[in-house]
Amino acid sequence: MDNLKFFIGLLSFFFSASIASSQVTKVETPGPSGIKFKSVIDSQEYILYIHCPENFRKTNKKYPVLYVLDGQWSFSMTKDIYYGQYADELVPDIMIIGITWPGDYDASRARDFTPTHVDDFPTSGNASKFLSVIKNEIVPYIDSTYPADKSNRALCGGSLGGLFALYTLFHDPALFNRYIVMGPSLSYDNELTFKFEKIFAAKNRELNAKIFLSSGEYEEAMDFSNGFTRFINQLKTTNYKGLELESLIVDKMGHVGEGAYATSRGLQFIYGKPELIIDTVSLDQYTGLYKLNEDSIRITRSGNSLFVNVNGGKLKLYAETAESFYAKGGPGKVQFIKDNKGKVTGYNYVLKDMTLFFKKSD
Repeated sequence: MDNLKFFIGLLSFFFSASIASSQVTKVETPGPSGIKFKSVIDSQEYILYIHCPENFRKTNKKYPVLYVLDGQWSFSMTKDIYYGQYADELVPDIMIIGITWPGDYDASRARDFTPTHVDDFPTSGNASKFLSVIKNEIVPYIDSTYPADKSNRALCGGSLGGLFALYTLFHDPALFNRYIVMGPSLSYDNELTFKFEKIFAAKNRELNAKIFLSSGEYEEAMDFSNGFTRFINQLKTTNYKGLELESLIVDKMGHVGEGAYATSRGLQFIYGKPELIIDTVSLDQYTGLYKLNEDSIRITRSGNSLFVNVNGGKLKLYAETAESFYAKGGPGKVQFIKDNKGKVTGYNYVLKDMTLFFKKSD
């Protein structure tokens, strides 16, 4: 009964307010431990940092995979940010893979993230081979070793890593279907990314991806070419079928500092639950008073939205399906129950470790 009271209180609170096996070795690096391998494609060495959901070996479930570029800096940050979003039930269980290099990070990233050679970066121009390393070595290794959902991969990168993410988008659009791109180096080699998009658009009217693009307010103030805004407008003008796009200028942040907040917002966008629009007739059948013992919850409708009314406050519910709803940032979900005649008899409040049934009383 104490647990029951706790969860009723909780509800009221929220409702009111192929790498060859011979080449793979375990290594210890500064920060997290990783897996080190030498690519047979470009003869470069790489390190993978790997995060899997808790108890992943005890289930047959397949998980979305987020590949994070610049893993030496971004893997731990992304993992920590993800935990907060997951605790608030804003994102699902996912795997996170950080990709990095031993040795000289700056030379390696300038080499692998850039599609062409420019004099400012002596090692530049290896993006094509690096993309092949990811596609033909790293991804198959993860897919064959861990419970990865092969149809649900995301790529996250910033700065030159953002440049590479967009290069990947336009050169192998089927490899990933979600992207977090922060402060991409759009000016690289006379705005080469703009040209890549135009070449792609000339042959493709579909781009089946969810893409989150960000830049920092101070970064934008120093970009007199307005490259970020122009690129967003170019994507929108092409009007790809299947593309879901969100862009953000991070307030009071520069090129590097935007990363943490942009990652958080990006995770919400690419992994967020559906927000379906349900017709008012269907919603009206869910309105009314619901009770669990002496506790009661009233559900009302305004427009195309349901609201939970409790303790003098109102909280909006979002439709995940026609019968399943959730509150953003709140635990669990509300699943309406119907009898064999289609009449709503109540709802299950489904939490991770228990389910509470609220009976419809009017």
